Amino acid sequence: MENPLDSSPERDARILAKAKEMWVADGRPASGPDAYMEAASDLIGMELNADAGQIPVASPVPLDANGQPIEEAWLEDNLGNPGGSMNPLDDKRETPFATRQEEEKTLKDET
Repeated sequence: MENPLDSSPERDARILAKAKEMWVADGRPASGPDAYMEAASDLIGMELNADAGQIPVASPVPLDANGQPIEEAWLEDNLGNPGGSMNPLDDKRETPFATRQEEEKTLKDET
């Protein structure tokens, strides 16, 4: 596999030919084939490295069976009741604990 950033006479000739082909296909505008060089370079780079971008990347978060990210429950902590203790249910924790140690510590502190 060639490096798409390396310049070689063969690659430059392919880019120029592709730029001329694109220029002719667009009806030979006054800008000339030079205006198509960047797009032609991109296309030739894709042709030379057709398998680029095909390597799978592992997800940084675990995924469920449908491919959706599974977020930690503690991320929802800040979405709970923002008010004070207007009734006994306001103090109830609305999300699971992130770790067993956090759960044990909280339960010991409550008693």
